[in-house]
Amino acid sequence: MSNSKERAITYSLLAHIRNTGTLIQGPLDIFKPLVKRALAEMNKIAVFKGKSIIEIKVFCDSLFNLDFPIPVLKRILELISKEINTPEVTHFAIYKDGSFCISEYTFVDLDEEIEKQKNEIERIEEMFNTFCLTSSSRINNNESIFKFIEKNKYSLSKYLSNRIEINGEDYTLEALFINFFRKIPELYDIIKNIYIGSIISGYIDYTPVNYKQDILLLLDTNFIVGLLDLNTPESTHTCNTLIKIAKLQGFKTKVLINTIEETKNLLENKCLNFNKSFLLNKVNTEDVYNACERRKFSKVDLERENDNLESTLVTLGIEIIYDTEKLKNKARFSEEYVQFQKIRSSKRSALHDAMTTLYIKEIRGISAIKEFENVRAWFVNNSSSINSEISRSEGSQPISIKADDLLNILWLSSPKVGLEIKDRDLAEIGLTSIISFTLNKDLPKSKVLKELDDNIFKYSNTDLTDKDLILISKRITTKQLTDIESINTLAEDNQEAFIKRLKEESSKQETIDERNLEILNNVIKEFQTKSKGIKKTVIENKETKNLLEKSEIDNEKLRREVKEKDKLIESQIEAWKNRRILRWKYLSVLYLCISIIFTTFAFGYVINLYGSSLELSINNIQLGTLYVVGSAVWLFINNEFYKRFNNCWYNHSNIENFRKGLKIPERFTLNK
Repeated sequence: MSNSKERAITYSLLAHIRNTGTLIQGPLDIFKPLVKRALAEMNKIAVFKGKSIIEIKVFCDSLFNLDFPIPVLKRILELISKEINTPEVTHFAIYKDGSFCISEYTFVDLDEEIEKQKNEIERIEEMFNTFCLTSSSRINNNESIFKFIEKNKYSLSKYLSNRIEINGEDYTLEALFINFFRKIPELYDIIKNIYIGSIISGYIDYTPVNYKQDILLLLDTNFIVGLLDLNTPESTHTCNTLIKIAKLQGFKTKVLINTIEETKNLLENKCLNFNKSFLLNKVNTEDVYNACERRKFSKVDLERENDNLESTLVTLGIEIIYDTEKLKNKARFSEEYVQFQKIRSSKRSALHDAMTTLYIKEIRGISAIKEFENVRAWFVNNSSSINSEISRSEGSQPISIKADDLLNILWLSSPKVGLEIKDRDLAEIGLTSIISFTLNKDLPKSKVLKELDDNIFKYSNTDLTDKDLILISKRITTKQLTDIESINTLAEDNQEAFIKRLKEESSKQETIDERNLEILNNVIKEFQTKSKGIKKTVIENKETKNLLEKSEIDNEKLRREVKEKDKLIESQIEAWKNRRILRWKYLSVLYLCISIIFTTFAFGYVINLYGSSLELSINNIQLGTLYVVGSAVWLFINNEFYKRFNNCWYNHSNIENFRKGLKIPERFTLNK
């Protein structure tokens, strides 16, 4: 597996840990699961101790393709040691001399996620390989798509760790790939996760600090254009977000009056050529004309935006610096002015950039600042920055910074910024920026494109169609048509040859588009098919896991229900027994009462009968005898019922025997 691919998997894991972690309290907590996994893997291969944590570093670096600095790794290991060890068991210990021991430690929390990320990374790689077939001029490099996504990480490194930016290849095809697949959220989300993870990995090189409040942000022309929503929607979102964060952090935002004049000059030129632009807006997505078309602006609307520029900036809380004559005079005789004249299209632009550079240097007060957090002022732009390297001494911080780079660093630095900027928004801002920068990098100079635009306008009554212009602009954007100057020369010498050449270029691109359309359709179909298959597998795995969990839950629930049902039946049986015993007792009372009443009545009846009908024949002795016999019978009968009564109410052993002798009804035994 390639290094870039391994890093992409690690980045996706970091994004996953950040999104799902509930115990992440500091920036290093996010790396704990990775290092835990490394310790567990070392344990698996029988590495139980070592003389130095360098051994762990080598293993971690190899496993995740990251460069863990020793002090950072040591701090992470200390955090892990406190977390996983118990008074009874020491799973991992690190000693003062740097040696360590690992004892029976396993960590499988990431296994399933790693497998998932591998599958997703492979899908990206496969789709990019297919997408590369749309470019006949490109030798495919499997790693390049992942190197492109992490491009901003290397851009940040010059601010956070003073490393040289090494990710400077031509990534036009990669930018086109991501730009095309932004329409498919499932794929774009995978790319966003890789991007977010790459930025999170910056915590290894950068220890966040509470960024101080007295920071000045001096805004560049292209930043102002973005604020006015005269760039791309993503660019406007970036600029507005940075202004919002600047207020939240207590930063000062300022702009030189000269920058406003440069912005107004730019917009005035756009107004002058408002109906003459055929190609510029199609080649450069960030062009003002594109924004006007998107917002349905007329020339009058653009003029109104220009007229209200100063009041708009004041409304946004941006301070305008009016007194700049002294600064301008100083810039005219500066080395910075000499340097900028070599790279700017006009002396006016070179002078403006020299002024902003000198202003930032004056605010900083120190010629060479090493650490990012010690910088008190930045010149903020919304495009690639040549100012970054002008007047920059080796190892020092640049003068200017891109808006999205600054947002990335602030996002890493401040929890408050992290709450304001969601991960997905940050990824959108960063990816849009590198796509735009890549597609606009190495395009013909705007002066050359403007000349081509003028020539097309001159021959607008020819058979060149809007479709031709779109196809030609696509060839320029994809760097397939680069000799624009020779085409402009052709326009001056031979009108027919000029039109013919443009038609040929249009025809070439149309043929390529037809071929590419079939390839891209196949790519999308393949993605959708695999996506459904993977989703189905994931769902099935989840369903299996859920079924097992549900089965265990159901079993436990069933056990509780059975137990509760048994308790209910037992209580019902007990209640039934109590009712039977109570009935048995009341019957004994009833029998005793009946026996007393019956025998008393019978005895009285006999005495009365004999006493009246045999009164003359029966003597007193006979009556006495009859009375004695009757009393004995009465006592015998009632005594038996009294014994029964006594046994039912007061003889507990008899009561218990009666209880045990009760036969439980079937309705209870069947329900158990």
